[in-house]
Amino acid sequence: MSYRPREFWERRLSEHFDLRGTGETGLSLAYNEACYTLRREVLERALREADVPLAGAKVLDVGCGTGFFMAFYVARGAEVTGLDLTAASVDRLAAAFPAARFVLADVSDGVPEGPYAVVNAFDVLYHITDDARWEQAVRNLARVVSPNGILLVTDLFSTLGTLADHNVVRTLARYRAVLESEGLSIVALHPTHVLLNRELGPFRPLNRLPSLLLRLDRALLRMGLGQGASHNKLMIARARR
Repeated sequence: MSYRPREFWERRLSEHFDLRGTGETGLSLAYNEACYTLRREVLERALREADVPLAGAKVLDVGCGTGFFMAFYVARGAEVTGLDLTAASVDRLAAAFPAARFVLADVSDGVPEGPYAVVNAFDVLYHITDDARWEQAVRNLARVVSPNGILLVTDLFSTLGTLADHNVVRTLARYRAVLESEGLSIVALHPTHVLLNRELGPFRPLNRLPSLLLRLDRALLRMGLGQGASHNKLMIARARR
């Protein structure tokens, strides 16, 4: 069956409206919670290094899914707009976060008018499998970043290409070409996971020990690991002043 993004994600989030729905449906909720705990820690560190205060900041959370990053930004006093392809996400999150704004739309078609100090697109753009729509999505996001604001994107940024029907990886060079043409510069790249959130091959039984993997990943990230082609990374791109 061909990949139809809206149908795919409506079904997935309807079946799993928790971190499994936006993470690894075949693994435990505890495993996915460990993965997202590490994502949050990497995000916090990246925001500190980029010197981005969140209190009162306008944030666009792209692919807001089950609300993990929405909760992160709201808890820190940001004024958040959530964008998602699915009614399953928008309807539930609008009830859970009444002070936030939500828009039901495809990021490739357009995004809510900015500007935003932070545009957050974790684990979203590699699910756009059509190259032309991927490029348009990147441009749409870049155009609503405020002067000196930042765009946060996760991808593998490698040459691995198509990993699944719903997962196509683009290189850092391709991102850079599009972003620079829109006035953004890539300023940092932070690995998000080392052992978590990836295929472990013969060590797959370790997935049953997510708390151990989380501790190991914290240590391995501190050592500077996670730069390989199959490791997910957080890219920070900053708009010109």
